[in-house]
Amino acid sequence: MSAIDDDVVIPNEVASHSLSWPARLYLLHTALLTTSLAIVGLFFNFTILALGFPLNFLGLINTVSFVVSAVLGLPLLWLLAYLPLRLALASGALIQGFGVLLIAVWPSSTTILIASAALGAGSVLFEMSAAPFMMQHSTAASRDRLFSTNTAIRIGLAGVGSLLAGPLPGILAGWWAVAPQSAAAYRGTFVLAAAGVLVAIVPLLLIRSHVALERPNPTTEQHVFSERKVSAASVSWRALIQNPAPLLKVLLSPALISIGAALLIPYLNLFFQQRFRVPDTMLGFIFAGLGVSTGVAVLLAPRLSARVGQMATIVLTEVLAIPFLMLLGVAPVLGIAVGAALVRAALFNMGAPLYDAFAMEHTSEAARPTVMALMSAAYSVGYLWGPLLSTYIQVHYGFAPLFLITTTCYIMAVGIKYWFFLRPRAGIAVIG
Repeated sequence: MSAIDDDVVIPNEVASHSLSWPARLYLLHTALLTTSLAIVGLFFNFTILALGFPLNFLGLINTVSFVVSAVLGLPLLWLLAYLPLRLALASGALIQGFGVLLIAVWPSSTTILIASAALGAGSVLFEMSAAPFMMQHSTAASRDRLFSTNTAIRIGLAGVGSLLAGPLPGILAGWWAVAPQSAAAYRGTFVLAAAGVLVAIVPLLLIRSHVALERPNPTTEQHVFSERKVSAASVSWRALIQNPAPLLKVLLSPALISIGAALLIPYLNLFFQQRFRVPDTMLGFIFAGLGVSTGVAVLLAPRLSARVGQMATIVLTEVLAIPFLMLLGVAPVLGIAVGAALVRAALFNMGAPLYDAFAMEHTSEAARPTVMALMSAAYSVGYLWGPLLSTYIQVHYGFAPLFLITTTCYIMAVGIKYWFFLRPRAGIAVIG
């Protein structure tokens, strides 16, 4: 392979299905980051409640994270015109690590809100950088494999992280002679998670070292590439504004999924604990199963896509997932609920990387960072108000209305995908 750069990649074998060295290091970064953040995700709700804050404050925290993501979307997009994508990914991890550590060492209401804002900023920086980075470091032949492997790692290792995280509060509680579900035990777990997030930056630094060996004057070249990216970004915005219809078609379904997911998915750990009295260790096993089963399903998605088509795979798997979401809400015993949750998560997320690849393939190169930023915003729009509404509904009405609303949103999202992209005579123009 010739010079490896965040902007230009010229593989020796254009038709190769193998993943490039930067792509493999990116996947390692994703694996370490995902595993560490899974620890945070499993115990975040419990940590806030164990610190003595009410359920409504938990909804506010989750909302703040996504409000910050939305507000910072455009400034971060401008920053990406000047910052190499690998450094943007590293910055996102650094910001998220800071947020996790802040909750662990200084858990006041103000600092928790600041930490939540940091987690939101770091997350959106990752989401805006990851897809363009993968597009630049993959060929047409390897792209589906890279996107699917990336999603499989993020989902599968989230499950592994949950499995590893399950016993951690109990272990730390035994060392420190405190209660297993105490704030101190959870805070210690967050310190370990923050360390893992920071270690995840190392693979990205290895990419930088590799570039330095192959590019004699990276500073000068980067200046040229930055000017080119700024110019391309302004052109892409004009094109999107002049012809917004193709972009809106791509964004509408993720927005509906976001609304449904924001009401329910962040609180599934509370649902299992309140409905079935599941302890922390068992929750680790449940969420590990969710992640691993979904990761395996995502890896199978390209094979199914090769047989029935990219969009047909997305629509089919999401349609099949919806009955299991309904079953999860009414399951009378834990075994049925866990089984329904496993199948639902695997099927509904199976086509997610294919949809990202579909969007990128139908977007001009100059517009890809912008479109990916807008897709990230669409997937986050429900979280601007959903968590607050969800906690209000939980306090007054329980989880039943949340399952009903989420199911309705998912049905509408799948219907939109079918109508715009799959039915006879459906199609989409190039975005940007």
